[in-house]
Amino acid sequence: MHADRQCAEAQISALEQIMFTEQYADKVIERVLGEQTYWDLTNRQTFVTDTYNIIRWWRKLVVALGGDDARPSLWHVWGAYQLLNSKTLPDWSELAELNVEQLIGNLDNATCAQVNSYPDWLWQRASNELGEQWLSVAQGLNIPAKTYLRTNTLKTNAPALQVELARENIACQLLPDTDTLEVTKYGHLFKSNAFSQGWFEMQDAGSQHIAPLLNVKPGQRVVDACAGAGGKSLHIAALMQNKGYVLSMDIHQHKLDILKKRAKRAGVHMLETRLIKNSKTVKRLKDKFDCVLLDVPCSGTGVLRRNPDAKWQLANDNIENLITLQGEILQRYSQMCKPGGRLVYATCSILPSENQQQVQAFLANNPEFKLVEEVSLLPGVNTEYDGFYGAALERQP
Repeated sequence: MHADRQCAEAQISALEQIMFTEQYADKVIERVLGEQTYWDLTNRQTFVTDTYNIIRWWRKLVVALGGDDARPSLWHVWGAYQLLNSKTLPDWSELAELNVEQLIGNLDNATCAQVNSYPDWLWQRASNELGEQWLSVAQGLNIPAKTYLRTNTLKTNAPALQVELARENIACQLLPDTDTLEVTKYGHLFKSNAFSQGWFEMQDAGSQHIAPLLNVKPGQRVVDACAGAGGKSLHIAALMQNKGYVLSMDIHQHKLDILKKRAKRAGVHMLETRLIKNSKTVKRLKDKFDCVLLDVPCSGTGVLRRNPDAKWQLANDNIENLITLQGEILQRYSQMCKPGGRLVYATCSILPSENQQQVQAFLANNPEFKLVEEVSLLPGVNTEYDGFYGAALERQP
């Protein structure tokens, strides 16, 4: 079978799992790539890029085919994507009935939400919260994400990492005045010597703005209370020069297990992981830390470029439930910050209801804290990175 056809059939299989059984796109794509060991780098990149783009533009493609709510033929969606991106359909596709002029014509009377490929409820909510900025943000979130690396400064520096990766045919561009590299020519990143030696972590450049808000110093006691797999914990450890104590906490043990492996590879030896079993786990740590990071569960609307399937799996009720949870975490976990310490509240959301409004509500009820610094990254408006929000609060002595 021709390689292009194999790749297309793998895309169809992946799309069926992602769009019709609500499996996570990254997990499905990883599984398919694991099965196609004989694919070369070009086929692998085409599979990943096209699969993500079809998910990203799903609603627009369905509307172009003349429907919206109906469950479409996956081959027709695949064909519409090819034609609307100036590609020709291969003879084996048997999609001769698709016509690019008709596809474009079906979009003439489409709504903004349809053309930009968002569910109506999300388009309306984001419009209400962001006003005139939303259209630019919506378009920014539809631009495929770039790949960024955070240099592990405990082991190397960014120029040296750039040279080491170039030896393995991976080209990177250094972002000025940072330890961040943008990957411009891909290779086998995670099979590279630099990766095995712990010289870098893959982390969006926007995400790398959060840990510095803590203003950590070597020797301090710091807690990352919603650590997940620990990308920001490792960044904190590097900023502290591996001196002091970092406690990484989460409600999921499997994520903390991943963090332990990452910390070992990164050469971080002052980090401890702890499972949050109940409210007592946090209560016992009252007033114990110089710095507290609360990277709370959120809608993930700031990282839709990276996770476009979330557009179709999110629901408005999910966000309302998350807002309640965020407020509870901020109130309870903030007590781990000792007087004179610094608390950072962070999300990967673009919605003010999860960001500025949460912080203002907290400050109104906790006058011992004051806002000292705030970062709001909005794709398409003030950044080309993912969307992130961070607020640094100081607790008065």
